[in-house]
Amino acid sequence: MNSITCMWTIGCVLATVLAPNAQAPAQPPAAAAPVFVTPPPPPATLLEAFKPADGSVLTVGYEDLGDVANVSVDVREMRDSRGGRARGMVVTVGNRRGPHEQSYVDEDELAELQKGVDALLAIGHNPTPFRNFDVQYATRGELVLTASSSRNRGIVYRVEVGRILKVASGPLTGGEMQQLRTLFEGASQKLATVPPGK
Repeated sequence: MNSITCMWTIGCVLATVLAPNAQAPAQPPAAAAPVFVTPPPPPATLLEAFKPADGSVLTVGYEDLGDVANVSVDVREMRDSRGGRARGMVVTVGNRRGPHEQSYVDEDELAELQKGVDALLAIGHNPTPFRNFDVQYATRGELVLTASSSRNRGIVYRVEVGRILKVASGPLTGGEMQQLRTLFEGASQKLATVPPGK
C-alpha cells in the first residue's frame, strides 16, 4: 500500500469518526424504576372522616383558641345540611401559613386528653429504674404528648402531630404544658356551651 492510499484511508476513518451527523448505534430504552405508592391510612377520627352528604351544603365553624411554643389549638364543628356533623379540636405544630402538620381530636376524647396531660404534669421524678425515660399519651388521631428526662432541664415536654408526616414541637416547659392544657380545656368548654348544629 502506498502512502497516498494509506493517508486516504486514515482520513476516511477520521472523517467517519468525527462526522457531526453520524448516527450513534441504537441503545435499548432503560427500564423504568418501579414506583411504590403507599395509600394514606384510613381516617382515625370523625373529624378526619367527615364527608358531607352528596348534594348538601357544608358549614364549618371554628375558633382559634391560642398558641403556646409554636403549638396552636382551634375548636371546630363541621356539619352538612342533611344532619351530618363532627366536632372536636385541631392541634397544629408549625406556622399555619407555612410548613405545619395537624392532628384531630374528636369531642369525645377531650376529657381523657386533659387527664393524660395531668398525668404527664404529675411526674416529679424518674418513674423507671433507668437513667432516662419517656412517658407518652396519644389520641386516636396521633396527637402524641411526651414527658422526657433531660440532662440540664429536669423534665421537658414535647407535642407531636401528624399521621403520615410527623412534626414535633421543641421542648416545652411544665408551665407551657400547663398553658396548653388550658387551651384543651377551653376547647372542651366551648363545645359544651354550643349545642350541636347551632
